[in-house]
Amino acid sequence: MFELIGILVVVAVIVLSLSTWPRRQSVPRNLPGWTRVPLIAFAVFAIGPSVLGLIVHVLYLAGANFTPFIGPLESSPRLGAVFFDPLVLTVGLWPFLTLYGVTLDNLIQGRSTWRSVRMAMIVSVAAMSLPSTFLLVATFQEMMSSARDAGQGTGILCFLFMMFLPIPAVIGWFIGRGIAWMRY
Repeated sequence: MFELIGILVVVAVIVLSLSTWPRRQSVPRNLPGWTRVPLIAFAVFAIGPSVLGLIVHVLYLAGANFTPFIGPLESSPRLGAVFFDPLVLTVGLWPFLTLYGVTLDNLIQGRSTWRSVRMAMIVSVAAMSLPSTFLLVATFQEMMSSARDAGQGTGILCFLFMMFLPIPAVIGWFIGRGIAWMRY
């Protein structure tokens, strides 16, 4: 029990230390809706596997046959995986939160560059979403697995994403800035 609490505290500290949180008094209240796109993408990829796992399990109990797609379901999704995988995925998906902070910082510094910031943010989210889709599907399948050591692949993927997901984010940011520079 204490190990689980310790793991949750460490994950929370890592997430809070890696993301750039703007100061409360400096954030304008009338930000455009497109600034929240990285948060929406983060929520989809972090919570999506748990939601998909629960939906598939309920459909399986109702009589749906998913054997050709994910193999035979020998057991229900592990409750630990359903509730704690979003916390683990948060560590791997931290660039989405950082992108939100960078977008806000750039808008606070200069509202005149909003077109360039918007294009850079959209291209960066798209560049990070392509590999994150693989994480969404792989984590969902591991949650449904009844193997004894299921979940190790999610940990390895989270480590790889934690290290390499900023690369497409930065490339996407510069490509978006370049597109906006050519367009406007």
